[in-house]
Order: sequence, then structure tokens, then C-alpha cells
Amino acid sequence: MNTLEIPITIDLPTADDGSPAPSDPEIQRPSDPSTTQDWDTAFDSTVQNAVILAAQSRGFAGGRIGVMITDDETIHEINRRHLDHDYPTDVISFTYDRSGSAVEGELVVSLCTARRSAAELGWDWRHELLLYVVHGTLHICGLEDSSTAERAEMRSHEQAVLERLGIADARRFSPDPDQALSAEPS
Repeated sequence: MNTLEIPITIDLPTADDGSPAPSDPEIQRPSDPSTTQDWDTAFDSTVQNAVILAAQSRGFAGGRIGVMITDDETIHEINRRHLDHDYPTDVISFTYDRSGSAVEGELVVSLCTARRSAAELGWDWRHELLLYVVHGTLHICGLEDSSTAERAEMRSHEQAVLERLGIADARRFSPDPDQALSAEPS
């Protein structure tokens, strides 16, 4: 497959004026439309809203976060080159700056992994992709997920943002064993 890149630069609202982020980010369409069937400008806005809501949930009111949605081959190369991990992954986040209420960073998200995982889990690939976008944004905004307690906090923030995006059933699709346990009544 050819490299699929859909760069989206998302400007978060500024703390001073509280204005909304631009509603029409610049999108470069992929050359292979079969990889993005059912992708439309409404979904572009949903990706943008996912980043904004995730950043706001961590107290950030301004800044800039770039999003690149790509294929497994490209994310594998980025993972190898920048993190020394020789495998494809779902999302990679790069934090450039967190100061005061502003944050700057970039996300790289694998559409191939989102489609494959969503099919295995039995839910919409768009929801899986949004989960990756939210997860990566939360990392940029300072959340980690190395320990059980950190993973629980990450999952809680992910679920809250996804619910605000209208995805209320995300918890039941979580492949995370810690999440599955926390979803069961005690």
C-alpha cells in the first residue's frame, strides 16, 4: 500500500478569547481512496474535536497539535527511527511543549491498525481511530500509562472524552485487561 498521510494541524482555542478551533483544518487527501472509504469532512471535524476535548480535559486551553493518519508501514518506520522499536503500533505521540495552559505536539496514528483492531473487537473503525487520537493527545498532555494506576486514569479520561464525542459504549470494547476488570461491578 502507498503511504497514506492525512496531516491535520489543530489549533486549540486560546485561553484569552476562548474561540473555537478552526472548523476546516487543511487536509491532504490520500492517493488511495480505498484505504479511507467512508472518510469524509465530517470525520475530519470529529478528529479535530477529539484532540480539542482531550487537551481541554487535561486543562489545556491553547496550543497546536498536529495529527498524521498513516499506514502500518509508515508508523513502523517512524517507531523504529524515533523510538528504536522495530514494529508497527497504533499511535505515537511527540510532546514539544507544555507550559501553562498551552500544549504543542504531534500524533502519528495507524489507520490500518485501527481497521484491523476494530474488526477484531467488533466495533466501528472510526471509534477505534478516535480512541488512538484521544490516547495520543492525552500522552502529549502529560498522562502516562505505565502502571496499573496510570492506566486506570488514562482509561477514565479516554472514556470521558469518547462519551463527549457520542461514543458511550467504548468501555466494553477495551482490550485492556485492567479496563475489563474495572468495568465489572464489585
